[in-house]
Amino acid sequence: MANPPDHGQGPGSFGPPPRPHPGRVPEPRAPGPVPDAGAGPLSGGPGQEERTPQQGEWAPRREEWAPPPPRTDKGLFGALFDADFDHLITPKLVKLWYVLGLLLITLQCVILMGFGLWVATWDDWWAWGLILAVASPLVWLFELLLVRIFMEAVVVRFKQADYLRAIKDKS
Repeated sequence: MANPPDHGQGPGSFGPPPRPHPGRVPEPRAPGPVPDAGAGPLSGGPGQEERTPQQGEWAPRREEWAPPPPRTDKGLFGALFDADFDHLITPKLVKLWYVLGLLLITLQCVILMGFGLWVATWDDWWAWGLILAVASPLVWLFELLLVRIFMEAVVVRFKQADYLRAIKDKS
């Protein structure tokens, strides 16, 4: 069975590439939905140009971007009594919770190792005591990784909220 002739198009292509515009080349646009040509003005970000159906040519964009007003950062107790929840305290407490978790996990594993060494002195249970003493650092590492992953997930969630707030303030 013969293959169809190749006309210079790869699989999944829909024709030749578009020809360049004969006049001025517009700036690249951010990825996203492309509005219809007859659906009103095409607008981009700040500093870009727009085209209206009446003009048919590129004209400077009329509205300018102004930076959002500066956000004042309240302290821990000021944010605690913020009824609008504009200032969050969880990102401020994550470091404290991480250090506290690290201390508690370390204390637990030191007690586990001590218990394992104490059990290792028994005549019939020495193997179990040795297993507990050897497993204690592995338990410490595993629990520390779990706490770290949880704390990073919390921080990422709050950073997403900050970035979304910045995007909202920008527009």
